[in-house]
Amino acid sequence: MSDDAPVQLSDQDVLDIVQLQSEPDGLEPEPQAFRPILHIWHEVLKPAASEADAKVTPQWATRICAEYSQLRFDMMNEFRDIYFGKLAELNVILEDEIASDDECLTYTESEDDAKFNAHHYKNLLLQWQLSFLEWEMDWDCTTPYAAIELAAISEAHKMFFGQVGITAFLDNIGFEYTEDDSQLLATALEEFRGERS
Repeated sequence: MSDDAPVQLSDQDVLDIVQLQSEPDGLEPEPQAFRPILHIWHEVLKPAASEADAKVTPQWATRICAEYSQLRFDMMNEFRDIYFGKLAELNVILEDEIASDDECLTYTESEDDAKFNAHHYKNLLLQWQLSFLEWEMDWDCTTPYAAIELAAISEAHKMFFGQVGITAFLDNIGFEYTEDDSQLLATALEEFRGERS
């Protein structure tokens, strides 16, 4: 190969060059300061209020209608309103939990977050599950918005409890949810179901 031949760069070479150009002197970026999962959840849910009034995009409408075959494009404004209304309700539960403890957002290590905020996380998992159970029990298949309501509940559930939902952030701090915790949750949900029956 002559000295004038163009150099062949791999995809990794290109990524490395872009990274070096974006970081002065090729230094690694400063690590982000640790924030408790409560803070992260609050930041994730904060935009929901402004999104509730946003125009429905074609991409979002296409995804929702493909996911929920009972929905049509002309239902997307109602779906948006119900969906973001549910997120707002769940966010109020989070804000109330944060407001109950002046120290909960001050931890700077994941171990401290997992240890000292564990009761907040367990309470939120319970309160959020109770909200979903209440919505499901209140759902009426005969109402004009039944399909929209059910789709909004399902989409909100995925956002919170799906494989990549916001509760998955708890894995990052080593949060432990024991068999006893699961049993207490199941008992609380059963009691709530019994009270509503």
